[in-house]
Amino acid sequence: MTTMTTDQTKPSLLTRIVRRLRRGLRGAPTQSPVQAAVAATIQRPGFVIVQLGAYIGDTNNDPIFKAVSGPKARTGGSTVLLVEPVREYFEQLRQNYGRLPGVIFENVAVADQPGESKIYRLAVKPEDHGYPEWLSQLSSLKESRMGELWDRYEAKPEYQEFYLKHRIEEPVTCVTFADLMARHGLERVDLLQIDVEGFEYEILKTIDFIRFPIRFLNYERVLLGDDQEKCLDLVRRAGFVTMDHGQDTFCHRPEDAALFRDVRRKG
Repeated sequence: MTTMTTDQTKPSLLTRIVRRLRRGLRGAPTQSPVQAAVAATIQRPGFVIVQLGAYIGDTNNDPIFKAVSGPKARTGGSTVLLVEPVREYFEQLRQNYGRLPGVIFENVAVADQPGESKIYRLAVKPEDHGYPEWLSQLSSLKESRMGELWDRYEAKPEYQEFYLKHRIEEPVTCVTFADLMARHGLERVDLLQIDVEGFEYEILKTIDFIRFPIRFLNYERVLLGDDQEKCLDLVRRAGFVTMDHGQDTFCHRPEDAALFRDVRRKG
């Protein structure tokens, strides 16, 4: 029997590098925390998802649409409540989801108090003018969304100028989160997704997390300014563990921590 030397049995530098790369690729996170939460949620029979600011649903940055309309979702007996205040986008939302069972559509805005208000939105299709489609997603109850909030966070003043030139205001019916839940007989939420262009804190501070237990919560944070810390304090006092990812903050319960150890926190 031939005895190998130490040099013969020791992997080469190139081999060691390749092995490390392979281990890194295998362990590399492929999902954001909200994507991981959606994947976990849709496996449970009778799940409840509520999305505030659903826009038209079928977009590249929507975390709900593809998952709940795919073959892995157990939609039988489940509820997907989609809220979109702009009538034009609301009609597209209904068309995109089609007749998927368990989906409920609400053409209202969720706010801190019920009643009539104004929503500010883009009146033209930005693509027709050489601007990106995502500008249509910036409708807000806050007039300052395209003023002070834009100046604080966004770039490209030419986008702002275009938006303000073509911005309109429309009347909208507002309901509270509690009213929305009562309207549909919901007592809990597995995943609450909130993207309402700077109005997130006004909604979050009205939610009774004891009355309406929420397992996963994801909200856009980048436009909140000083209210970012208030939101963090609010959800942490409600028992959530938080993590920032991309433009959002994701919240989960301590008992679900194992689901999010390897998720992507950026992008």
